[in-house]
Amino acid sequence: MTTPSSISSAEIVGAASPLRLIEEVIDASGAAAALEARIAGGGRPLQLKVRTLLVGICLALSDHRPAHLTRIHEALVKLSDDDRHRLGVVVTWRGGPHLLTYRQLERTFRLVTTALSKDVADGRPSAQLREVVDSLVEASIPERWKDTSGSLAVDWSDIESHFRRTEKVACAPMPRRRGGGASPISRALRTSCSSATSCRSPR
Repeated sequence: MTTPSSISSAEIVGAASPLRLIEEVIDASGAAAALEARIAGGGRPLQLKVRTLLVGICLALSDHRPAHLTRIHEALVKLSDDDRHRLGVVVTWRGGPHLLTYRQLERTFRLVTTALSKDVADGRPSAQLREVVDSLVEASIPERWKDTSGSLAVDWSDIESHFRRTEKVACAPMPRRRGGGASPISRALRTSCSSATSCRSPR
């Protein structure tokens, strides 16, 4: 994967909508193109491109919704008609316009998770998954703030975060979907969390 570029702080302030900003971060990271290359080859064409899947995940999260696949699908189909056509959520078939189905979203998601998984699960994220997450986070930091602090945290604030290295990781509980069972996104987050130095200060 190429080294991600960054959006400027002016672009953040001037972003007309969360959708525009999300697309700029994804494009700057190069993550979508790298994932498309990993899953290319064989099989019928995908209606839902990896880039649009990442857009849907970020839209669901930006609206304070859990990133279940149903929520991602809902976020995409509720876009404006122009945006749905531009992102491939609606495409023209021989029988007329076709709206993205949940099964089509699930297929793209499954291909992506397979490409980012290890052959033998060991509780730690693969190098490919770390690379994708790192590139997205890096691209989301405006250039003017890249070197302001070495204390980082993944949350909604710009407050510096300090932690003490520990051998044992204490991870916060992951959200669960209705009817029980962790969502696919939650499972991915738990896997990533297990490799972190510290997710939360142990009590």
